[in-house]
Amino acid sequence: MASELSSSSAELKAGTASDNRAPRSAQSMLSLLPVMLPVALVVFVADRITKNLAETKLSQVPGESVDVIGSFLRFSLSHNTGAAFGVLQNQSILYLIIALVVIVVSVGYYRYLPRNNHLLTACIGMQLGGAAGNLVDRFQHVYVVDFIDVGVGNLRWPWFNVADSCIVVGIIVLAGYLMLHPEAERRS
Repeated sequence: MASELSSSSAELKAGTASDNRAPRSAQSMLSLLPVMLPVALVVFVADRITKNLAETKLSQVPGESVDVIGSFLRFSLSHNTGAAFGVLQNQSILYLIIALVVIVVSVGYYRYLPRNNHLLTACIGMQLGGAAGNLVDRFQHVYVVDFIDVGVGNLRWPWFNVADSCIVVGIIVLAGYLMLHPEAERRS
């Protein structure tokens, strides 16, 4: 009987250790920070550098676009007081709050993602780096610097920046993963 209890106890402990329903422990989360934080830092730095270059170089040709790949991809300076892609202009306080919420939710949701999935961890890093980059713009200027202009002829996508791109790509990959692996969502 004692041996049965000890083996059942060992199985229970093993089952608990491999159960993916529980949030990650602090130690488990810390072990994945070497993936998430460098990605967030690279996105943040790339966003800051490209926005500074856009402000410096494109302000020398006000109202002009610089063709990069013909007229399909061009750089044009825009000061966006709205949300991503210019939606809902002049709501600065709302966007500061949204950016902070995105950061908090991303970090909180990160605890529930499948363990050892570095792609999803990198996606969270992309979202954090992008949100932080746009948040700095909001604090610094009350607007976000957008400069990437994509489209054909007069059919153009709203201008965006590196931070917006990384946030959107991170969300798309995360959503795609959860649609292809719905059991990952149920585990949370």
